[in-house]
Amino acid sequence: MKFDEVLTEIGEFGPYQKRVYFLATAPAILLAFETLSVVFIFNIPKHRCALPGDWPDTYNPVNDSHNAFLNRSIPLTNGEWDQCHVFNDVSSGNFSFMGNATRSRCSKWVYDHSTFTSTIATDFDVVCERSVYRAGSNMISESGTIVGTFLCGFLADRYGRKVTFYVSGLALMGGGFGIAFTTNFINLNICRFFLGIARMATWINSFVIGMEIVGPSKRTFAGMAIEYIWVAGELLLLLCAYFIRNWRYLEIAVSVPSVGLLFYWWLIPESPRWLASRGREEEALKILQRIADSNQTKLPAVGDTKRLLEADDQGLGFRHVLRSRELVVRTIIVFSNMFVTVMVYYGLTLNITNLSGDIYQNFALNVVLELVAYVSPFLLLDRVGRKPVYCGSMLLAGTSCVFCIVPVLAGSPGWVVSLLSTMGRFFVSIAFAVIYLYGTELFPTMIRTSTMGVGITFARVGNIVSPYLADVGILVGGKFKDALPLLVMGTPAVLVGILSLWLPETLGRELPETMEDVNNTPRKRRWSCWSTQVHNERSVHEKDKISINTDAV
Repeated sequence: MKFDEVLTEIGEFGPYQKRVYFLATAPAILLAFETLSVVFIFNIPKHRCALPGDWPDTYNPVNDSHNAFLNRSIPLTNGEWDQCHVFNDVSSGNFSFMGNATRSRCSKWVYDHSTFTSTIATDFDVVCERSVYRAGSNMISESGTIVGTFLCGFLADRYGRKVTFYVSGLALMGGGFGIAFTTNFINLNICRFFLGIARMATWINSFVIGMEIVGPSKRTFAGMAIEYIWVAGELLLLLCAYFIRNWRYLEIAVSVPSVGLLFYWWLIPESPRWLASRGREEEALKILQRIADSNQTKLPAVGDTKRLLEADDQGLGFRHVLRSRELVVRTIIVFSNMFVTVMVYYGLTLNITNLSGDIYQNFALNVVLELVAYVSPFLLLDRVGRKPVYCGSMLLAGTSCVFCIVPVLAGSPGWVVSLLSTMGRFFVSIAFAVIYLYGTELFPTMIRTSTMGVGITFARVGNIVSPYLADVGILVGGKFKDALPLLVMGTPAVLVGILSLWLPETLGRELPETMEDVNNTPRKRRWSCWSTQVHNERSVHEKDKISINTDAV
């Protein structure tokens, strides 16, 4: 008897399983805190060069003499004070107050504290030519997620899901507090790198623990429910950020709840699947018995627990993709879409801090639309198909971003670009929720896990690229400052959206089990599976078994 058959027999999502699932996935709230708090704590507010000498300077002039001194010392650029230059007398090296004096770069700044009392950017002067350090710091953090992906997989398979989850949770707590109390930019980035590792390791293990304890027919729900927990974390982060305007206090506030992870060792069990795979029969059967008791069912005789996890992979792996031309084409298309989808999703998220308008309103609008975006797949996937939902959302996301160049050239208000960015993030959130399900249904069972594992690595590389795309507007400045990030993210989104039109529809069709199944796919490509095909029992069972969304942080 296979493990899924046992769960079907004793209950797929009873009280005990629900408790374990929601305890295991609750840290998604903390991961939303640590992932997206960068929008607020790394915000670069309005700033300009500090006045020379010992003048008690503030960003906004406090009186007429302050204003006059300011006008003679700081150049104007597009009607605003230059952020990086002061007037300078070349002959003496002293500051001059003549309008025709040359300019030189400054080394001290004053900031507008009307929105934030302090951010990482203001404390460490991450402005002007140093503004690229913000993208670099975000890249370091996302590099940690790639390390966490590989490290977590190795440790979880060798030492167990529970111990790896617990250690990563402690690292998550330590990294958050480490960032809050760091005193220099280098240590800050070291903490952010290890926090990136902890974020990914915590996410994967919490997700796996939750998914491995529920039955096959409940995994579509369980795979999407964690997305709503993530959105709940976004809303709580917004609430904290609105009332806490100092970045250190905000980081402490979002790190304090992680202390609760200290008690998780006694709250969640080890995955019974992993225990069975390691030959720890008594422990695995004890957990299965708890599930049966909770569901008021009887645990069937399962015999040797190692037989619960019999594999039919016949030793195949990702390298065997090259055996099939059709698989090579699918792999290229799916991987490129995973890369771009994640890149655009996180790029547009980070770009919120650069958009015109109130940062809190922009963030709130994006969160609300993301929540709606996660509802859409439930309503559409089994009605219109995977292909039209994914392709349509990706093309609309890319088009919304690319079209932002029009209001910029037309001189429209800044809120128009912000609206187009929000629309882009809404549609890419739908694509974000669909691509992993759609991708897993395109590959044969024999190599599905290994292929999607490599695809997730490509997606994490998209994370690394996204901070630079989000901040490219800061480097060029001018009227294209808001539009350029959207343009460079929207263009590849349109391209991969068009490329994905080549993929076949999977709705209502048996999932491929072998290489031959893929090679025998009908060559006639259709936009959607609008027919009323009846899902056979194996197709439905397999779809539920694999529809695990592993995108996340």
